[in-house]
Amino acid sequence: MNVLRIEEQTLNAWPALETYLYDGWLLRFSNGYTGRANSVNALYPGQLPLDEKIDFCLSLYRERGLQPLFRLTEISQPSELDAELAQRGFTYYNETCVQLLDLSWSGAMASERAYMLPDRSGLESWLHAFHRLNPARRDVETHAKLLNAAFGRKCPMILSVEGETVACGLGISDNGYFGLFDIVTDAEHRRKGYGRELTESLLNWGIESYAHTAYLQVMTNNKPALALYAQLGFKELYRYWYRVPKL
Repeated sequence: MNVLRIEEQTLNAWPALETYLYDGWLLRFSNGYTGRANSVNALYPGQLPLDEKIDFCLSLYRERGLQPLFRLTEISQPSELDAELAQRGFTYYNETCVQLLDLSWSGAMASERAYMLPDRSGLESWLHAFHRLNPARRDVETHAKLLNAAFGRKCPMILSVEGETVACGLGISDNGYFGLFDIVTDAEHRRKGYGRELTESLLNWGIESYAHTAYLQVMTNNKPALALYAQLGFKELYRYWYRVPKL
């Protein structure tokens, strides 16, 4: 599977509020909500000197009051970008692996306790549930704008047990690919299998929407999530990480 193809797919599924194209790089801005939507993505070759490009990016993010972030992968252009940022003292953090699942081999089953929330009002209800289960995430307004701007069919889903929402997650189906985002289980209901029940229900919806490949992004230090996705058959394709200037 082509890494660049998946990178483009994930960027479409999780768009930025604003994107600035600069000599092969995508500079994304979204009020600071998530690193993916507020970082430099060095996807394509350019012509300008590397030092000049880095300095330009730093100034543009700082002018907007945002922390400059560079999101890097094995295919980032130019190939010496990561080493140059390290030489400048940029900190390496939030290593994340991108995993794929061939849905033609998935036996994911839908749960009767999992519900897709339809249309715009459903997405608003899902956002309320997500931010209640994950209070560390803030800025519901920006989150809503990002989701409304995402390409593809959206599947905002909750898992309800005895009338209580115990888990939720979002699926986005586009061009044969099905992305999993924002999967969270209530802290008081973890280790009960609810995360798997919800994820399988999302994957089942992806299969029914004629997607051939599922993908997700999970931090490498999230051992419970890595174990779950391995059980479901996901395999790592590549990793990305961030570089941020030292304060």
